[in-house]
Amino acid sequence: MNSIQESLTELYRAPGVKGCVFVTSDGLVVAEALDNKYREDVVAGLASYLMMTTSKVLKEGGIDRFDQFTVHAAHGKVVFIDLSGSVLVVLLDQFADLNGCRAEIRSATQRLRRSARMC
Repeated sequence: MNSIQESLTELYRAPGVKGCVFVTSDGLVVAEALDNKYREDVVAGLASYLMMTTSKVLKEGGIDRFDQFTVHAAHGKVVFIDLSGSVLVVLLDQFADLNGCRAEIRSATQRLRRSARMC
């Protein structure tokens, strides 16, 4: 198992996390650790589309970039983290304590940044 996959697997074990996917900006899956009910290609496509459109809207509003955004929905939350050419997508259940998960997400993000630089 490579260090990117190890980082995702460790994050997946955090309370409330239903899955995580490391995706290129054009929607290709690099690595994933997902609950069986999610399809990696659907998550990757959605992540790519949302990152692209959100970036475009923010640029039109005078904001050059973003680091992270969170979508809150009726049945869960999704955290999208920009990793300069890649995206970490973290799927959480609706009862997950987002503040409680931040440390695990931040730790995984730092490990992924280091791993991506080595590739």
